[in-house]
Amino acid sequence: MKPFASDDRAFTGLEAAMVFIAFIVVASIFAYMALGAGFFTTQKAEQTVYSAVQQVGTVVQIVEPIMVQAGASGDSIRYIVIMVRGPQDADIDVEQIVVTVSTAEAVQTYKGAAFWHVIGNGGQPPVFWSMRVPLYQADDPATPGDLVINRNQRFFIEIKSADAVPCAVERRAPAGMRPGSWYAV
Repeated sequence: MKPFASDDRAFTGLEAAMVFIAFIVVASIFAYMALGAGFFTTQKAEQTVYSAVQQVGTVVQIVEPIMVQAGASGDSIRYIVIMVRGPQDADIDVEQIVVTVSTAEAVQTYKGAAFWHVIGNGGQPPVFWSMRVPLYQADDPATPGDLVINRNQRFFIEIKSADAVPCAVERRAPAGMRPGSWYAV
């Protein structure tokens, strides 16, 4: 075995201190980056919460029950009447609301203020609105492209607006309907 030569040397106190300082600098930079990422994540989470709170303020809710009227034969639905409630002290732009009614076989979209009617205004921005969705093919099979909802058939209603959270419900047509009668579903 060869003894240590004079050119072989161990770390001196100064060199050890410099390595230690280098480790501390690297750890500080890493900690700074981790804190910065944490602050960025916190800021994004805060923005998401504020956005969600803002959207919740513009929710359009379907008021139960949804009413349906049987067609002339009683085999399918002629009208669906939906009542919605908007936020207090905010005007709903019914022109921008899109209502989609669908079954497993077909989809029909309704848009426009002509379908909507204010319920009890009283000088304030209306809170309650009613929409009457016509399904004309129930009484006139020659009506092209119209949706048909038969007895005991499931159907979905979705209400969407550019500035509100979408709202969707699923219902089933009554199994036994008398011609022209109204039913809560």
